[in-house]
Amino acid sequence: MKDIAKLFSIAPDVDAILVTSEKNRRYFTGFASTFGYLVLLKDRASVFITDPRYFEMAEFLANDGFDVRQIENGVSGLAMVCSILRDIGAKRLGFEDTELTVSEFGSMIKVFESEKVALVPCGEAINKMRRTKTEEEIEYITKAQSITDKAFSQILNFVKPGVTELEVATELQYIIHKLGGHGLAFDTIVASGVNTSKPHAHPTEKAIEHGDAVTIDFGASYNGYCSDMTRTFFVGEPSEQMRSIYNIVLLAQKTAIKNAYCGMTGKELDSWARELIVANGYGQYFTHSTGHSLGIDIHEEPRASKLSDDKLLANQFITVEPGIYIPGVGGVRIEDLLLIKEDTVIDLTTSDKNIIIL
Repeated sequence: MKDIAKLFSIAPDVDAILVTSEKNRRYFTGFASTFGYLVLLKDRASVFITDPRYFEMAEFLANDGFDVRQIENGVSGLAMVCSILRDIGAKRLGFEDTELTVSEFGSMIKVFESEKVALVPCGEAINKMRRTKTEEEIEYITKAQSITDKAFSQILNFVKPGVTELEVATELQYIIHKLGGHGLAFDTIVASGVNTSKPHAHPTEKAIEHGDAVTIDFGASYNGYCSDMTRTFFVGEPSEQMRSIYNIVLLAQKTAIKNAYCGMTGKELDSWARELIVANGYGQYFTHSTGHSLGIDIHEEPRASKLSDDKLLANQFITVEPGIYIPGVGGVRIEDLLLIKEDTVIDLTTSDKNIIIL
């Protein structure tokens, strides 16, 4: 169970916080559901409201200190939320402004204005709390990354000339489940040949050919938490240009990881990789930031980007994934997942980064 008191310490002055997004309900409760209302309260048990589809499964949350309630026939979830707010005399309700659609926000305004309850944006406060991981979250992400590394070693035995990008992506998903993953952290990227110049290429029916570079960017999900890694390898001997690009990206990635430390800014980490790529004449072909954090979402704050002044703090994650992408030629990206600790940085990605030629 998350430290709800911590959220109230960084949120604006509110009496309660309403969580409606699927991912943040899971973040605070550990329970996955497609429907529900979570009312976080300061000095009493927070209330989880759901419908009959999930109520029996959700009852275990009572053991974690939640008050679990089932929506009654003819009563809307928001009406039950209003009842809770009246019981505690709440006048200021925090809400997830970063997650709501305009339509959802409009519905909330109608309901809570009639109750004379002011809506206060709290989305950024929740996101700020999510940046720093608990020991349990670190355990889940570490497990997800371990599954991802094992899956990579197995997929190398599957890749060969004639196999399509889509077949590789499908096989990788199967392997992740066999290894104990609970799903994919995001849609797998598999690109081969000239398609590797597209950083977020979608897998296609293109068959892998002898001499192709192959980039695979993927991750397992474990108990709702994501992992992320990228490797580029070659099926047959690469061209001299692609080999040179690979070595530059590898050096940039290793240099950034070597110089990562707790307390540095995202901008500083980005510069270690970017400046090396620029110095080798490929700056215009490094078209994205160096990295991002992850957790319940595959992309979370903080970021390692040339625009980020956010500091990388203890018990936060950051990826390091520089790349070079040349249209019509191909591209290379290499990505590891780092765990920032107070006095060290742990690289959780164990797969080989030296050039692989199948």
